[in-house]
Amino acid sequence: MKRLYTPAIVLTMSLAFTACVDANAQSAPEQPKLHLAAAGVGFPYLPFLIASSRGYFKQQGLDVEIGVYSGGAKALQALLGGSADIVAGAYSNTITMAAKGQQLVSFVTQAVCPGFVFGVTKASHDKIRTYADLKGKRIGVSSPGSSFHMGVNYLLSRAGLKPEDVSIIGVGSSSGAIAAARSGQVDALMTNDPVATVLQDSGDMFPLAEMRNEKETQATLGGNYPEASIYATRDFVEKNPKTVQAIANAMVAAEKWMAAATPQQVAEAVPPQYAVADKAVFVQAYTNMHQCLSHDGLMAADAPKTVRSVLAAFDADVAKANIDLATTYDNSYVLRADKH
Repeated sequence: MKRLYTPAIVLTMSLAFTACVDANAQSAPEQPKLHLAAAGVGFPYLPFLIASSRGYFKQQGLDVEIGVYSGGAKALQALLGGSADIVAGAYSNTITMAAKGQQLVSFVTQAVCPGFVFGVTKASHDKIRTYADLKGKRIGVSSPGSSFHMGVNYLLSRAGLKPEDVSIIGVGSSSGAIAAARSGQVDALMTNDPVATVLQDSGDMFPLAEMRNEKETQATLGGNYPEASIYATRDFVEKNPKTVQAIANAMVAAEKWMAAATPQQVAEAVPPQYAVADKAVFVQAYTNMHQCLSHDGLMAADAPKTVRSVLAAFDADVAKANIDLATTYDNSYVLRADKH
């Protein structure tokens, strides 16, 4: 009897092994080694840092090299120039580039609101009380052309000012921004956490606008405004669907972990080389803005329209362009993430 069943058992095991190998082959990323261009390491970008530090990318068969740039414009240039495969940057870039005929696709949302804080520096606090007072002033952003810069342009438009009515200075999004604010290099600053918390607590910045949760964002920008996302060219997405799915799987795993973790646990999970504040400041800053972080990677249906409206307020190319917003994002990958 034993001899009769042994071949059947062996055959069954062989078929099971073959099926397993076939399944792994079918889901293996087409491009396992990737270069990710990050617009910064501020809190809206925490999900990709957590996906890396906790090994979620590796679990999906990905080897992700992270390059941190001085702002979203630089990260975008890396993508368009071919030195990066994907970007952790502002979703708004997909719309501004669509107006120029370049198709980019966001496939994971990292932050459902900007987490922006726009404030006046200590030296200029008595001179600037409203957006209209910004005329002729120096305003710090991570880099010219970044999402921080776009946010500034929108706030200027609310006061009837034009982008050219102020001087924009690139100060980075971490220690450089703190130094610029404290040294008097800028009169006002658009930034996010933990930089915003550091400067507010030290009395070096006084907020005019805060967008650390959806309610504040809706009041300032007129609706839901997703900030950070993971995006790539449409060509990359179409040629590498398994790679994109693997990225989405890792990112959603990171976001779900963060949603259940304490601020202290998140602080401990951030690699030291990307920490721009000590643990105590990190925990406070994370508490201030964690509501902006996505729990599932999804893009809300009404959010792209808000982003376009904000951009159109100061960008003539976006205002006149006929953009199909449905082509600027794809929720299908994060919707499938739980099934992988």
